[in-house]
Amino acid sequence: MAVESIRPSAYNPSPMTSQRPIRAASVAGVRRRGAHALAPEHLGEATAAATLAVMVGGVALVITGIGIIALALTIGVRFGGDPPPDVASYGVVPLVGGIGAVLLGGGLTAGGLAVIANVRGARLVTGILSAVAAALAALGTVLVMVTPPPDTVLAIALTISALVFGIATGLLLRPHR
Repeated sequence: MAVESIRPSAYNPSPMTSQRPIRAASVAGVRRRGAHALAPEHLGEATAAATLAVMVGGVALVITGIGIIALALTIGVRFGGDPPPDVASYGVVPLVGGIGAVLLGGGLTAGGLAVIANVRGARLVTGILSAVAAALAALGTVLVMVTPPPDTVLAIALTISALVFGIATGLLLRPHR
């Protein structure tokens, strides 16, 4: 009895056809070049992230501004039963600053929503507001550090805010490609 040598052969050694396989065309499988998964098509990934950061910063400014306004309106209560005669004047500067923070934060939030909605001119206006917020945060960092005693934690938070708003400004104001 002869033993035949069985040689292992490659799976499907010769193609059945010379044509390349055709992949199934589906909407989910086909992405146009430049389309992003989460960002709106008119924005890039980085600009969409910057717009979101501007909106979050705007909401934070609105909340902070409301707190400052409440602090300014109730400043007389902190003096107890014997407030100084000019106690109302102590609350003027915080009141104006709180109203400014609410207006800037509201503008940043509304501008971010307008950028996402692709409103004409929204990128320019929101970029300018973001530049104003970055400049104010940088100025605040300097003021916090030169006023004794310096508050390092607040200075770090203001520096991060200045960087975020500054980067967002650059991304929002860059020319379209």
